Amino acid sequence: MTFSRLATWLLLSTALAACQAPPPAPPVVQAPPGVAFAGSDGGSMAHAVVILTELKGRAGVQAEYIWLMQRYPGFKLRVQALVHKDARHYDRLDITTADGRELSIWFDITAFFGKF
Repeated sequence: MTFSRLATWLLLSTALAACQAPPPAPPVVQAPPGVAFAGSDGGSMAHAVVILTELKGRAGVQAEYIWLMQRYPGFKLRVQALVHKDARHYDRLDITTADGRELSIWFDITAFFGKF
């Protein structure tokens, strides 16, 4: 292969690689009526998904599962745990995603914890 052909091939392959689409953004999660989501991606306690609601009963817990179903369609729940830290209340849900990843997702449930 001549130098000019090699240079052309390298230039074209670099240009094609630069044109690849970025990975898709995570889906926007729509909150049910009376509930709002704030915070982050839920990947740790510090980045918990904050569930804001004045609703009582199971509305907040249902919101956790709605968030998970929209963000991780086809997930399977492995373990759910209640965690208290510094006057805040969290639910940690350990899930397996549809593609087999094992994740712990944290929800700050302080807004509705104990309000039944």
